[in-house]
Amino acid sequence: MIQSKKAIGFFYGVGFLAISYLLFKTLSIVAFSDFSLFEWQIKQVLKGSTQLPYSQFSNDPNLFFFPIPNVFFHLTNSRIDSTFPNLYPILFAPIYFFLGKLGIQIVQLILFFGTIWLFHRIKRDHLQTMLLLFGSSLPIYIDLIHDTVFVFFLEIFLFYCFHKKHIVLASFISVVLVWMRPEFLSVLCLIPLFFEWKTIWKQYLVWFFLFLICFVSGNYLYYETPLPLRLLKNATFHWNPEVVLYLFRLLVEQIPVFSVFIILLFLFLFQKKFPLRFFVLVLMTCFLIILSPNTGGHNTPRYLYCLVPYYAFSIQSLPNETTILRKGFFILLVFVCIYSTYQWNYQTKELIKISKFQTNTLSALKNLKEDTFVFNNSDFSFVALPLIEENKNLVLIRNHPKENQLGIFLSQQQINTFVFLELPPSPFPIPNPFVTSNCLNNCEYVLKEQYPLPDTMLPIMVFKFSNSRN
Repeated sequence: MIQSKKAIGFFYGVGFLAISYLLFKTLSIVAFSDFSLFEWQIKQVLKGSTQLPYSQFSNDPNLFFFPIPNVFFHLTNSRIDSTFPNLYPILFAPIYFFLGKLGIQIVQLILFFGTIWLFHRIKRDHLQTMLLLFGSSLPIYIDLIHDTVFVFFLEIFLFYCFHKKHIVLASFISVVLVWMRPEFLSVLCLIPLFFEWKTIWKQYLVWFFLFLICFVSGNYLYYETPLPLRLLKNATFHWNPEVVLYLFRLLVEQIPVFSVFIILLFLFLFQKKFPLRFFVLVLMTCFLIILSPNTGGHNTPRYLYCLVPYYAFSIQSLPNETTILRKGFFILLVFVCIYSTYQWNYQTKELIKISKFQTNTLSALKNLKEDTFVFNNSDFSFVALPLIEENKNLVLIRNHPKENQLGIFLSQQQINTFVFLELPPSPFPIPNPFVTSNCLNNCEYVLKEQYPLPDTMLPIMVFKFSNSRN
């Protein structure tokens, strides 16, 4: 649809410059939310371990007060593992060791544009390639310690393997993707509609199930469950209309290639044509939105990024394409380019703002002399994860604890003073005095001091408790 080399070069140049500029703007941001967990895993890999440390394990073997939400970790005997697969931390740990976060950002920038180039090698269609480049908010993950860009590369590499008929490798990558991100089952279901399938399906399925058996067996031996940890932790489905509406809004706002796909769908309907893969792709989009266990966090539709290449693949010439339609698609591409560039810049500003909150809060926490911090907000405890490297004890009240449970835990740890950090509204307040019945030592903690945590730009309250005998 687009033949001018100057126009093609211009769009690719704009994409590269915009993304590189945003990377430069985010050099100073620090990890937050589950990005902190990925960074924590990378630091553990550099120490020679893929497990998450917990110094209070002997007094809390059921991890009632482990400092991250239950959905992010799995307990196997006495081993604590992140539900995020360790492939990304293992591969990127050497880069982090030598070049820090900047090294990871640069590698992810190269990996992203290498993925765009690989995608173009499949169909050799510049319009589809540019719609993949500008078609979603995925590029903002280049600036973050997260596996999204790496998974995006694996997906396009999978498509390239199908294109080149490297069936064994395609089968292996398919299983890896599903193991890392269960939503990629939808990607595999759509492959027969977008690639040659008749001559390869038997070979592909044989190798796929062989690799799947190996993964299931290894997972069971190591984690004592045949399911991927991310699927295991989100196995219970709860219909939530708010999540569905929120994800649909994010789909429209942050994946503009989906809107282009819908416009093309209506043009086909106007010409009384409706390719089967269009119908199945719409259906799969609805399934993913409805079955998503949550929003995915980050204020992005990251569960739906796996379908972005399919939206781009679907943008094709109409049977009776006219000059007006070709110009219309060019104008549409210009709009998507401008809109996405604006969207990337807006989201980057939000990331910088959140990171500033994180940096200020972390600095204020470092100024507290106490060694034990008690949280009742998981987003807040993520902020404090770097303090584990400074031998601070982080305690998260994830659910309403049973009577005396928190007090007994603190007394067993021989903790004489602790700081309760509250981000209102508090789901689990700590009373004053905080008394533990049927207890022999350190049974009563009294509030000694309370004040707002300074310079954090958030309404965080500090409550300093001390044993009544101190």
